[in-house]
Amino acid sequence: MSEFPVPLDNLIAYVKAQHPDGGALENVADAFAVSARLDEQSDALIGYFVDQARRSGASWSQIGAAMGVTKQAAQKRFVPSKAAELMEGNPQPFSRFTERAARALASAGQLAAPEPLGAGHLAAALLSEPEGLAAKAIAAAGLTPGQIYAALGTGPAPQVQTPDSEGLLELSFDQSAKEALKGALKSALRLGHNYIGTEHLLIGVLATDGPVTEVFTTLGLPRQRAAELITAEIAAFQARKAG
Repeated sequence: MSEFPVPLDNLIAYVKAQHPDGGALENVADAFAVSARLDEQSDALIGYFVDQARRSGASWSQIGAAMGVTKQAAQKRFVPSKAAELMEGNPQPFSRFTERAARALASAGQLAAPEPLGAGHLAAALLSEPEGLAAKAIAAAGLTPGQIYAALGTGPAPQVQTPDSEGLLELSFDQSAKEALKGALKSALRLGHNYIGTEHLLIGVLATDGPVTEVFTTLGLPRQRAAELITAEIAAFQARKAG
């Protein structure tokens, strides 16, 4: 067996480096934060390979056996969740989405159908809203829609004029899309925004640390660069509004 990619000594050194002059309690707090991030990464890791196994034709019984759990347990953990369930039972999970963000999400759902919506579908659908800050940031990075579609392996997402709120609630998401939506919410909170726009969805997509993130990084648009471009777009918008 090859060497484990993250030795314990490396994790200990990483935790201590967060606050070099900190005391034992600060180390405990930092260790807890790192552990939470590792839990998220492990869920994403398993989800990625479960998705690959399903695409190869493996049954849920086979996947459960490989994980050492029952078929039902595997399905409960990885079967795509409906939107209302994903947002912790909120009956109006998209009430904070801007109209453009809601249209992009509906567009992604149509692009993915009949399969669950993934981060790649959402990334492609952001380009269906050319006036959205996500599309503007992508254009500012020098990328064209054609480049994005080719790299993602998708076609253009259909444009949606008026998203159906009930239809949004029925959308199903794979693990990557779940992570993207969580990342979008975190992005909005970090920026102090009380809404979720296409810009937050783009940051969420790039925070999944999966194949879609790799695609954008290879094209020259890693998460940090996207955040910088989005910040610039927001500043420009605010300046135009003030003027």
